[in-house]
Amino acid sequence: ATVLEDEDTHNQVYQYSKSNTDIIASSGQKPMFGVDATNLSAYFGDLNNKDDEELTLFDRIQFNFPHWKGKANNKYNRQLVNDFLESAVTVLSPRGEIHVALCDGQGGCSAATLQEWKGSWTASMWAAEHGLLLARVIPYDAQYRLSSHRGVDRPFKLGKSPKLHVFVKPDGVIKAPTEFQLCCRHELHIVIPDDDGVSAVCSLDQILAGDAIESIIQSNCVPEGVRVEVPARQILEIHESHGLSRIAVFLVVYCSESYPVTREMADQWREMVECE
Repeated sequence: ATVLEDEDTHNQVYQYSKSNTDIIASSGQKPMFGVDATNLSAYFGDLNNKDDEELTLFDRIQFNFPHWKGKANNKYNRQLVNDFLESAVTVLSPRGEIHVALCDGQGGCSAATLQEWKGSWTASMWAAEHGLLLARVIPYDAQYRLSSHRGVDRPFKLGKSPKLHVFVKPDGVIKAPTEFQLCCRHELHIVIPDDDGVSAVCSLDQILAGDAIESIIQSNCVPEGVRVEVPARQILEIHESHGLSRIAVFLVVYCSESYPVTREMADQWREMVECE
């Protein structure tokens, strides 16, 4: 168990600091003070440094209700979540898990609108940036006395349904439930030829239906573990000086089924698709 404050400060601020420390120590665990969760490699070594003799790897790393000190906006809380995940992955065992407990609506995976997503801390997006997959989200019941509201010994509200977000390194086996998969999307424009001939790859009907587009992208452009969908398509007719042109517009979606997806990856795949 770790806390950010040094031991003297923690004992002065929190009523049960000393008794909780004794309980943890008596169970054979090691309480640590003055630990910055955004720089864990400074205390436990760095997985990226193969020569680090002090390296300690963890099967489970948990951060309950991270929050920037004081009354902060989402910008600082997002940065805190991002920096913690970036730090935690350096001391995580290959099959380890990172658990982050967040208050109602903070995680973003339950967002029903774009506004709700933008108002969240977008935890799964930051995780993907560091090669982590959101494997599951479950209700979280804090079985301890909540405290540390704005840096003082005072409880804080969790909302109606706090959630525990579980992040893992992708192994090709673990699949995220569809409702929690992080997705990125883009439009794809294809000029429809004047004739209705059949190409060596696929027919015009298959292109217009989106089946061929989905198959080509899934097979040739994305890594295993990313699911491709083409949920919408539209034919545009453009009147130009040389005549009528038709353009097929497809909405292409990349879903992080068992492999994390980032905006940068989606842009790279888009370039590959346009070349195909």
